[in-house]
Amino acid sequence: SFSSIKKCLRICVDGIGDIPVSQLTQNRLELFRKKRLTEISARKGRPVKTSTINRDVANLKAMLKKALDHSKIESNLIRWVKPLEENNVRERVLCQEEFESLFVHCTASLKGLVLIAYYLPMRQGEILDLTWEEIDLKTGFIRLGGHRTKNKTGRVIPLHPRIIEYLQGMPRPINGGYVFGQSRRFNRKAYNKAVIAAGIVDFNFHDLRHCAINNLRLAGNDHFTIKEASGHKTDIAFQRYNLVTEEEMKGMKWLDLKQGTSGTMDTYMDTKAKTRIV
Repeated sequence: SFSSIKKCLRICVDGIGDIPVSQLTQNRLELFRKKRLTEISARKGRPVKTSTINRDVANLKAMLKKALDHSKIESNLIRWVKPLEENNVRERVLCQEEFESLFVHCTASLKGLVLIAYYLPMRQGEILDLTWEEIDLKTGFIRLGGHRTKNKTGRVIPLHPRIIEYLQGMPRPINGGYVFGQSRRFNRKAYNKAVIAAGIVDFNFHDLRHCAINNLRLAGNDHFTIKEASGHKTDIAFQRYNLVTEEEMKGMKWLDLKQGTSGTMDTYMDTKAKTRIV
């Protein structure tokens, strides 16, 4: 949005300084990025992510490119600067006990959101905008149209029994409407307060989506079924949400042991072209 782009540009200007564009060199930009990597996010209370810095700089570069295209400036010395290498994969999931503690400490208005986020691989916006018309308690599914998803592809998400029970206990307006109120705003302050009260460290709301996907995998669901429910189109994006622990790897299955053989497996493959007999 325009406001988010404006915010990114303001961060860059404040960090780099009020200087002429002609003095905005790659070295100056590199100093700005190094400084940003040491800063703590005022909103989240943790180090600024590499992806956040890349987004800020990308908006700055886009603005300068457009200015150069329209002859507003004579040069753009940072046009070839490459983005920082990103590794923002979150490796934090909750065990069942931790989740129950978080759920207990949530306010009434948060409980439904947190419950769905923990069990179903849905995004925050998808949950906040959830309507009663999209919920089919009889068949046990949530049905989202393409206009409601990030990748514009509709999908069907099975409901966990605990969620069905919770939704059945909620007042349902005759005319339907939004499940979690008309405001459809997430109370981040209340959520962070619940996380702290539960004794959990460094756990944001989006991490619940990691929990949902990881737990579906641990339950034995196949890769394609989980991807269909989560809405991931690529394996690269999907893999970011799966965390395999050492404890899981202790139960690794071996092909020769599974077949009940202990001898050497013949792995020879004849790759020579075979002569065709006519």
